[in-house]
Amino acid sequence: MNKLLKYEFRATLRLYLPLYLVMLGFAVLGRFSLWGVPWKVTVQEDLVGWTNLSVSVAGTGVGNEVLAILLNIVLTGNVLVLLGAMVVHFIITLQRFWKNLMGDEGYLMFTLPVSTGELLWSKAICAFVWGVVTALMVLLSVLVLAWHPQLVQAVKQELSTIAPEEWQLILQMLHSVLPPVMWLILVAEAVISGVGGLFLLYSAMAIGHTVKNHKVLASVGAYGIISMVLGTAASLLMNLLLPLMAGIPQDIQLNSLSDLLLFSYQIGRFMTGIWLVALVIDLLSAIGGFLLARHLLNTQLNLE
Repeated sequence: MNKLLKYEFRATLRLYLPLYLVMLGFAVLGRFSLWGVPWKVTVQEDLVGWTNLSVSVAGTGVGNEVLAILLNIVLTGNVLVLLGAMVVHFIITLQRFWKNLMGDEGYLMFTLPVSTGELLWSKAICAFVWGVVTALMVLLSVLVLAWHPQLVQAVKQELSTIAPEEWQLILQMLHSVLPPVMWLILVAEAVISGVGGLFLLYSAMAIGHTVKNHKVLASVGAYGIISMVLGTAASLLMNLLLPLMAGIPQDIQLNSLSDLLLFSYQIGRFMTGIWLVALVIDLLSAIGGFLLARHLLNTQLNLE
């Protein structure tokens, strides 16, 4: 298993590293475009009284016009790169599973002294980790793009206007709405939902691969049917279990601090119950997706 993960991370690193370098490059260029160039904002009113804002580079001349065009291209490219990062990650995830296990490379992979389950776990763990890293890189790119000392100072000044007793009330409400057990459930839900979603994706591709013609279209259709069935079942199960959870009182009066804290506590209990049910549903879905994908790869895979 460790060797499989080492091989998978090494093989995918050469795909993700250029993506991350491009993201950071555009983020640095975008930050220069936002904060290093003197912008001029023009406010005008049209005939019907609507206010229109136009942003341009301060100054006149052909050089400024060319600079404005280049900066707009950089900013547009930065937005497209950030929006497309997760799409690229999704495509790499599909390509690695399809080509590596159900394509020509499958002849080699299935001759290794490992089980089909280990192959699935290696793919899922690697794809999940790269998904988390990609999301963090998107966040880092946004921070690089937006960070500026004046902006940070403005946020600090705005937060300093909140009185200490107001901060204490906010922290108490957050602790009531998001108790420590809630954080554990959310972390577990994020991991199980992410890995389980990959297993469902793999099982859909394995189903599509059993079709003689139009394998990709069959995989898309299988994933749509699986998602619809699981979504319907999850909704029915949630509706059955909701009445058994601790509900939010309907007649509570928010006339005092204690009433507000009690209301926050009730919301926290209710949300903890919802996320706990969602965790169980996603765990069952992940187990089902893994077992289905493993069964299809063991019994129905045809690499010819």
